[in-house]
Amino acid sequence: MASLDKMGAVLATKVLCDNIVVAEDVVVTLPDVEFITAEVKALGTFNVPTPLTNPLEPAITAVGIDKGLFSMLGLSSKTFEFRFVQNVLNTSGDTEVQGCKAFIKGIPTKIPGGSVEPGASWSGDVTISATRYQLYVDGIEKILIDKLKNICKVDGVDYAKEMKSLL
Repeated sequence: MASLDKMGAVLATKVLCDNIVVAEDVVVTLPDVEFITAEVKALGTFNVPTPLTNPLEPAITAVGIDKGLFSMLGLSSKTFEFRFVQNVLNTSGDTEVQGCKAFIKGIPTKIPGGSVEPGASWSGDVTISATRYQLYVDGIEKILIDKLKNICKVDGVDYAKEMKSLL
């Protein structure tokens, strides 16, 4: 049985908004992809996942009230790129780094307030209502959810393709 590489710590992050670097070394929260289920009667009930999803809500924990923070805010659609590098211990015992990128298109849903305290850094969460989420791991697309184009692709399989072809 083959062993798997061991994924280590995230070493760095970078956030771009509309192709401009707006934050570095911040916490980035990728959206959970939660599928809407349909109830089927089968010896009671059984919930079957569909290619439809609940809201996709990524977030960036911004540190500091600065130009980068304000360029992420507003009521218009923005394109975000989250870059992060993770450490990998491969099966031969060598370590390497692996790049990951998440592309998010959506609208920020709030202006963070945060708390202001002498001697402490300000931080606040910029949350996004995403219409598109695309994740690449080591250059390979792993997830593509596009709510406006009816795409629900996971590891190369488009689960909404058949539904789309019948419309």
